[in-house]
Amino acid sequence: MEVNGENAFVIPGIDVPQGSQPEEEHHICTFGCDGEVLVEVNPLAETIKEAEVLPKSKGYKYRIADGVLQVMLKPGDRVSVEINGKEDESLFIFVNPLETSKPSKDDPDVTYYEAGTVTEAGSLSVPSGHTLYIEGGAIVKGNLTCAQNSSDITIKGCGIFDSRGVNARAIQFHKISGLVIDGITMLNDINWTTFIAEGTDIAINNYKVVAVYNPENSSGCENDAIDLLGCRNARVTGCFGYAHDDIFCIKSWKWSYKGEVEDVVFDDCIAWNYRSGNSFVVGAETGCDISGVTYRNCISIHSAGNPSGTLNRGGLSVHHCAGGHVQDILFENITLEDCKEYGIHIDIRESYVSNLGNDEGNNQIPFSPGTADGITLRNINIMQAPPKGNFLFGYDAAHKITGLVFDNVCQEGTEITAGNITTFFDPAMSYQRNGHISYNLTNVEYDFE
Repeated sequence: MEVNGENAFVIPGIDVPQGSQPEEEHHICTFGCDGEVLVEVNPLAETIKEAEVLPKSKGYKYRIADGVLQVMLKPGDRVSVEINGKEDESLFIFVNPLETSKPSKDDPDVTYYEAGTVTEAGSLSVPSGHTLYIEGGAIVKGNLTCAQNSSDITIKGCGIFDSRGVNARAIQFHKISGLVIDGITMLNDINWTTFIAEGTDIAINNYKVVAVYNPENSSGCENDAIDLLGCRNARVTGCFGYAHDDIFCIKSWKWSYKGEVEDVVFDDCIAWNYRSGNSFVVGAETGCDISGVTYRNCISIHSAGNPSGTLNRGGLSVHHCAGGHVQDILFENITLEDCKEYGIHIDIRESYVSNLGNDEGNNQIPFSPGTADGITLRNINIMQAPPKGNFLFGYDAAHKITGLVFDNVCQEGTEITAGNITTFFDPAMSYQRNGHISYNLTNVEYDFE
């Protein structure tokens, strides 16, 4: 790969166990520039005959000349290049702005990893008031934690943090106040990638997660890109997530972590949930109240690669699987380009996990259904009909989805309205668990604007 005629470093995709999907994980190139550049992609093992530059809805202009793909990119672009009709072995290209506000290497509150270095850092505990800076061209291997009730921690730079092979969450911060994650590319496999629980005042920007096949899980999954659990006042902007499970996820109670969710915004984020999970999801662990969550200007390029019909995976989802009230949820200006199972999946149902959460005495909390009100879908574009459609389900008459609003929700160019909703949301479908019907479409009250 070349950028304006100069060679660019590409991290090669890794092989996965024989018979698994994908046969080889995706290649990655990340670089910085201060304006539009010509990127040329020339695979060593094959000649490019056809290609796509995703997201499709961004409308990138590109051409193939003598087997070489040429495309113009600029800072902030996060693209997947798919060659000769194959989703597997894609090339992820992340274009960063030039780093102009580097911290001082001599500052005692800064840990600085310089370009051109590869550091085996192990498990790093970041103290309050500290900046961990990974310069573009540096690679750091390990995982990140902090003490409970830490504050004002910054993880930044355009370098790479590689958590593959570390049998721990790549980033786990609990009860943190004032967190900045900016610019880095995170590689992961075995566990959840970014788990921030009961945090406040969180800013995550230009954060790119590539979580590949999980060799420690029989399904290859369980490595979510970003999970915010019980967080308040959080902004996630300009990010990219690829994982074999959920990508941009909100939770409120799982294991011993719990807290009400308020005022969380995901803006200009691009997602690909490969094997399981959802691209943009509230749930499934929702035992505490959740309110004021917005997904805006976001794109799912692919959602769920191996439909099973049992995991309810979608591009845009609310899986309300426990007690608590979910309200004031907005999905606005969302494009779902290629949903391979469900497109929209909004439900109140029994939890499918046994470790949903514990009470203060560490006893397993019993299941109790919750309620949901005020979910708005505005300017939603489902580019192609998902094989399993779009589902809406309430639990029962006392635990409904109410105040659900469709405002310019379109599938394949046709707006979903009161007159055609049964075409897309099948009232005959139900979800059966433990011998009883958990879902009933009549327990959804919706409106159209």
